[in-house]
Amino acid sequence: MSLKRISKAGTETAAALIGTAFSATLLVLTAINSGPLWRDETATLNLAHMPSVRDVWHNLPFDSCPLLWLLLVRACGMLGLTNGDLAIRFLGLAIGLFFLTSLWLCQRWIGGRTPTLNIALLGGLPLFIFVVGANRPYGLASCLLVLSFGKIWRVLESSTTSRILSAYVICLLFAHCLYYDIIFLGAMLAAGTLVAIRRQQWKILWTMAGIGLLASASLLIYLPIIGGVPLYLPFWRSPVFNAATPWSGLRDALAARSSANPDGAIGPQIWIWIALLLVGTIVAVMTLRTRVRLTKSEIASESPNRKRSDLALFCVASMVLGIIGYLGFLLKVQFFMQPWHCVEVLIFCAICVDGILGASWPALRPWGLMRIGFLFVMMILNAGPAWAEAHARRSNLDVVAAFLGHNASVGDLIVLQDTWEGITFNRYYRGQAQWLTVPPIDSHEVHRIDLVIGKMSQPETMIPALRTIANTLASGQHVWLVGSIPIERSKDAPGPTPLPPPASEMPTGWWGGSYLYWWNQQVTTLLLDHAQQGKIETIAALGPVNHFEDVSVVQFTGYKPGTE
Repeated sequence: MSLKRISKAGTETAAALIGTAFSATLLVLTAINSGPLWRDETATLNLAHMPSVRDVWHNLPFDSCPLLWLLLVRACGMLGLTNGDLAIRFLGLAIGLFFLTSLWLCQRWIGGRTPTLNIALLGGLPLFIFVVGANRPYGLASCLLVLSFGKIWRVLESSTTSRILSAYVICLLFAHCLYYDIIFLGAMLAAGTLVAIRRQQWKILWTMAGIGLLASASLLIYLPIIGGVPLYLPFWRSPVFNAATPWSGLRDALAARSSANPDGAIGPQIWIWIALLLVGTIVAVMTLRTRVRLTKSEIASESPNRKRSDLALFCVASMVLGIIGYLGFLLKVQFFMQPWHCVEVLIFCAICVDGILGASWPALRPWGLMRIGFLFVMMILNAGPAWAEAHARRSNLDVVAAFLGHNASVGDLIVLQDTWEGITFNRYYRGQAQWLTVPPIDSHEVHRIDLVIGKMSQPETMIPALRTIANTLASGQHVWLVGSIPIERSKDAPGPTPLPPPASEMPTGWWGGSYLYWWNQQVTTLLLDHAQQGKIETIAALGPVNHFEDVSVVQFTGYKPGTE
């Protein structure tokens, strides 16, 4: 190979390495600056470290993932690798760096040189920085998604025993990261089946079927858990979900703003993604049309045109089937769209587009130069929000817990406005004051949906807690209200202590958010009517805070009697 050719190949490699280094730097900063675990991460850690695996299994319905990530965290804990917040952050960093490595491996496996487009689309995306290193299964699922994609293509290229076995193992692990990962795995296997049918390679077809059957059969152990989903589904379902909700969720995921600034300006990234997906689809269709004009000898041989055409079919079919399948899943469950719900489908689309426009067109001019230019444009667009995300704390409840541990006395009462914030508070609070959540439940280790639903069926759920609040004020002690729900009286709240309507009369049905609103209206009404003074405490965190768990503290003192 000539030196000139080596230098051309090295140009795009150097650019991709710069992009990878930039992303790796963001992940390192995130691990250093994320600070405490927020409620979802804390619940995952508590679940993984329960006394026995049997306990983990019994509490699995209260989390949204299968066992793989929980067992990994548990194993790391047994080795002393997750004994503190910083240790858990470095576990997340290892997963993030492994993900970047998997992008390079996958691109090599599918015949490309560098994952330039993958790094451009994902490496500086604030959502990626927020999710991939968190103590949740999304990071590991993303790694195994990328590796499964590459492994399935390697089986299509050559169905050796080692390649088939490694594909079985990786795809099996991938299926046990998140319940809906079977959708993306099915899309990849269906696309691989199309390629095998096109080539008339029946052995590979049965291999694709075998991988799918094994992965599906292995998920049967979760049938008891999946069977209980209808009991809890109304609690999580969005009462305002419609066909446009997935689009809104995708827009927010690609808005290029940090988790500490959810109301920031929306960048052009979503339109860039859509344009690139359309270009990739068009190029794939054009590439497939060239296959029609190939000669029989070219079809039978391992010619570059045949490989390019088959890879284009594999990528575009995977992408289309994956998008359709996941969209169908979202329309079925109708959850509130959170940014992390979009991370895997974005990664899936990115590796498919890179397979079409990167691996299939590896030349430097003009395609490589265009990819390099696109990489630096995306790095510039995402640099500011990604840098802000890398310096955002995941919660300020650790600081709040420390403040209350120092300032709240034995007879005081701490009231958290949300049950789930109690999961984080329980981890960090070391004070002596009594505390409870809205609604008050007995367990704050994981998301005990069953206990909250039980409270929803009792119209006077908050009466004991309200009496405790009133007695604390009347005894001259302080009530500390912790949360992010505005302390104001609703115009719709009848009477001094409004009771939530029954589910049959609520337009939102059994959705938990509406009950949380009414319960907090009861607390707010009591405090506004009977507390003599309210004081907002100033508690400074060590940087910007993730808006999902950025709480304030209000101290209420004194008691004035009134009509009940």
